[in-house]
Amino acid sequence: MAHILLPTDFSGNALNAAKYAAMLFGTEGNTFTVLNSFMAPHAGASVLMSLDDILGRESREGVEEFAKRLQEDMDLSRSTVQVMSEHGDLPGVIARLQEDDPSIDAVVMGTQGATGLKEVLMGSNTADVVRRSTKAVLAVPEKAEHQLPKRILVADDGGRVDRATVQVLLDIARKGNAEIHLVRVKTDEERTGSHYPELLDGISFRTFEIEGEDVESALNDQVKVSDADLVVMLRR
Repeated sequence: MAHILLPTDFSGNALNAAKYAAMLFGTEGNTFTVLNSFMAPHAGASVLMSLDDILGRESREGVEEFAKRLQEDMDLSRSTVQVMSEHGDLPGVIARLQEDDPSIDAVVMGTQGATGLKEVLMGSNTADVVRRSTKAVLAVPEKAEHQLPKRILVADDGGRVDRATVQVLLDIARKGNAEIHLVRVKTDEERTGSHYPELLDGISFRTFEIEGEDVESALNDQVKVSDADLVVMLRR
């Protein structure tokens, strides 16, 4: 069974991402940990202590209310829902929790206003989480539909891939009987073979080699061509 971390800022976008996670991983036997992080802006010591107390109280109340809203919208009676309120910046908090709790399988969070790979991967809070997380991070656009992906685009740079790293991808693909599109962007570097086919174990897949000076833009174009529902990139 899966353990999914659900960071939230209590917004509708965060709730949509949490509901997407419940749909994607299933509502039976899983653990969903709703997380809010808080941190006061720089100020004097006495002011900072007071702000931390206030923000901490609001965080604890907010995360409880958010979990309640999630359970009202999704039947999670056969799953475990737990809440956490942690002091610190979100990427750092998530990295620390993953180190302390190896059972966490993935992080699912919303991306407000991001419409392409470059927007998600650069200059956003989500981008910082992706860079520091040791587990899979699913960035859910605010208008994402709640349906299992049928076509999954995987950016394949030819680097080494192990089963543990892509296990979440394999589980999602099997659950939705999805087709995987392995996409390689041509570069001047020597081309190596793909390590993915040996891991797919009967999952339907196709391979594509595309051109483009900017990798993110080229992949974004291929997302439209493939009509992909989910995009997977490995952090190197």
